[in-house]
Amino acid sequence: MRAHLAEYGALPADLTDLEQPPTVAAQIVLAAADKQLVVGERTGERNARLRVRLPLTDAPTSGREWAWHVLPLTLPPTVPADAKLCTPTLRVTKGRVRVDLPFQTPIAIAPATGHVLACGFDWGLNTLLTGATGRLSGGRVTSDGRPLTYDATGVSAKLHRLRHLREHLAAKRERLQRLLAGLTPADLRHATLSRACEVLEVEHERVCTRIRNLNHALAWSAARWAVDQALTAGATVIYLEDLATLEARGRRGRANARLSGQVRGQVAEAIRHLAAKHTVTVVTVPARGISKYCPRCGEGTSPLKHSPAPDRLAEQGWTWASCPSLRAVVRPGPGGGRADPRPRPARPARHPHPPHHRRTHHRHGGGGQRRPRPPAPKGHAGGAARPPHPDRPAPPTGGTGQIQEPPHPETARTHRHQRSNDQRS
Repeated sequence: MRAHLAEYGALPADLTDLEQPPTVAAQIVLAAADKQLVVGERTGERNARLRVRLPLTDAPTSGREWAWHVLPLTLPPTVPADAKLCTPTLRVTKGRVRVDLPFQTPIAIAPATGHVLACGFDWGLNTLLTGATGRLSGGRVTSDGRPLTYDATGVSAKLHRLRHLREHLAAKRERLQRLLAGLTPADLRHATLSRACEVLEVEHERVCTRIRNLNHALAWSAARWAVDQALTAGATVIYLEDLATLEARGRRGRANARLSGQVRGQVAEAIRHLAAKHTVTVVTVPARGISKYCPRCGEGTSPLKHSPAPDRLAEQGWTWASCPSLRAVVRPGPGGGRADPRPRPARPARHPHPPHHRRTHHRHGGGGQRRPRPPAPKGHAGGAARPPHPDRPAPPTGGTGQIQEPPHPETARTHRHQRSNDQRS
């Protein structure tokens, strides 16, 4: 205020008078201009021409101070040949004029009926999307049984770790805030805890930003994969499980957390956006009852009995299903799953101790000599005795039938005083 008063001789009327003039990039926004100022047209598949009427002075007062400028443009390969060019924005960068050229692509309305080939996708835990192709023939839907799987195990594991880190940082921040609430600003510990709380707040925001970026990248990658699979198969409709009716009852707490933390909503919106560009219809199917009936027998009305594993059919589960009509174990999925009519063997009994707690017994031989080998076989399939190996000594006649190897020279010289009675005799 003193500088303003000394320069202009009066106090500022507002705070904006104290600020420096804003720095604006050297650009011309032509979005609101009409054909009197800008005209754009194509001259080829990858070329275009932009005619812009720009002023010749800072403050033009007549039409003579305006002039037309012709700018040739080279369109990138991402601009379709049938795209409509819109009004651009001109920017000056390093002495060159850059053009931000938006374009519009005409999209036809996807038909609601008359579909014969379709792709269906189901949601999962480790595999974000699992799908299959189905063809309508004679009133029945047939599939080749080839599963389409989008495996996002690595990204899902990283997101799970970041969510744990976010919860840990939030808990520490809340703890510090409770401690700060009981201290006065005069306390020496108040400043230290305040700085620590600010650091945790910044770190928490960074972790949240990383989670959002990963979710966005994962959603668009999965959507691009799903649409590409449908286009490759020649499908005209994509069936997607409805997210609003998905329930995670009867699962473990960790599974509930993973189900709730997935980016299914973003994936569905991205699939609709990308499918509309190729005139592919997207239909959402209620999640309830999609794995209730067997897809391989009858008219598709045979109920399935769900179990956690093929050899535990008597237990309640949700991973595998058994069909009473086929007498087979089926793993439900969009393509009908896979069936195995062979009987499953019973699960072997588990060891009483886990592998990392299993007891191991070690036997150490004394005197530095090796343990004697087990008795050699007396014969083979023909009934005749097996000939001795040329590099091994034959068993002693009338002995115990065991082969005792001579000790190594170094071992024998070092441990001569610990020889056994059998070797001395």
